[in-house]
Amino acid sequence: MKTCAFITLGCKVNQYETQAIREALAAKGFVETIPEQAADLYVINTCTVTSASDEKSRQHIKRVKRKNPRAIVVVTGCYAEADARTIKNIDGVDYVITKDEEAQLAEIVSRDTVPRVPTQESIYNLKISHFAGHTRAFLKIEDGCDMYCSYCIIPYVRGGIKSRRPQDILEEARRLIDNGYKEIILTGIHLGAYGKDTQGAYRLLGVIQMLSNLSGLERLRLSSIEVNEITNDLIDLVMHLGKICPHFHIPLQSGDDFILKRMNRKYTSSQYLETLDSIRSKIDSPSFTTDVIVGFPGEKDEHIENTINLCKNAGFSRMHIFPFSAREGTPAAKMTDHCQPQIIKTRRSRLDAVSKTLAYSYKRRFLNTCVKVLAEMERDPKTNKLCGYSERYIKVLFDGPDMVKKSLVSVRIDEITPSFTMGTLQ
Repeated sequence: MKTCAFITLGCKVNQYETQAIREALAAKGFVETIPEQAADLYVINTCTVTSASDEKSRQHIKRVKRKNPRAIVVVTGCYAEADARTIKNIDGVDYVITKDEEAQLAEIVSRDTVPRVPTQESIYNLKISHFAGHTRAFLKIEDGCDMYCSYCIIPYVRGGIKSRRPQDILEEARRLIDNGYKEIILTGIHLGAYGKDTQGAYRLLGVIQMLSNLSGLERLRLSSIEVNEITNDLIDLVMHLGKICPHFHIPLQSGDDFILKRMNRKYTSSQYLETLDSIRSKIDSPSFTTDVIVGFPGEKDEHIENTINLCKNAGFSRMHIFPFSAREGTPAAKMTDHCQPQIIKTRRSRLDAVSKTLAYSYKRRFLNTCVKVLAEMERDPKTNKLCGYSERYIKVLFDGPDMVKKSLVSVRIDEITPSFTMGTLQ
């Protein structure tokens, strides 16, 4: 019996691609074990969004080889794409697999053959029917990015926009639904650019409408979308199609126009807020989550004040705050006016405090109301209560029997604290 284990770093797209590799290896007779145990094969799906991500990938490679010196170690993902030479020189790495070769990974390691040159078909041959360890399934519909934000290496690593065929998306969604998934999250490196490479033959709105008609699918969620790709048609679609979650993850990165321009973002702070107002005018209490980078080169006190004020005006329900990390190979890394680490730390703490206040304020809107919650497969480890997310991405804890796991249930929200949202199963 051949065993395999997976280590996945980075984004939702990487998680999707690991799942596709997992299923391909299972079809070849591999049985999965946890990374902490010795396995015959380790697949490390890497991230390269920061230098720290690269270092973490290297640490995992060395750790698994110490665990089982005879194991086959396969490294794939964005770091493998960006710096294959460095990875190949790490003692114990057997294969460095590019993104184009991931669909052939099972054949490569089981036959020990050099892969053929991938065709357009093989590049998009990653498919899933389950999502191990998850109650909600990610469905990748797009790869690549053409935004070239000045801090980001990903467009250089993953290349331009590549959109999956609607029929392939539909078939994959049906498989996931047939296997019990009630919620599907559409994901991609640049989700809002889906179809751009097809001159309009494929459209994101068309995919959303197509999937919303599937019997058995109760929720459809967008993973992340740029603010200038949120159209009135998309807002109307969310408003009229009850299956689409009124939750928009819209990266902000900065609330100051000077910094946004240096980041090569394609919108202004006022345009960002105007789009949120447009959504609020048609959708009741939408949830806005976001990403913010603190300490971008050239950021001064007035710039962070503008960001804090915008966040307060936006009323985010959740914020992911990242300290700026210079990524070699990007324009931002070459800028000379980098912020001091202590200044970045202080500004991040301020934004963290704002984030917690905004999240608490948003959740309080739903006190003593009933929300639909998709109960997770695993109970909350701290309280042993059932837990799950509402359509507006509020995590709710509640008592109940195991039989409701993986089901959409009605929960009345009884208590809101800065740390927990507690409810009662109805």
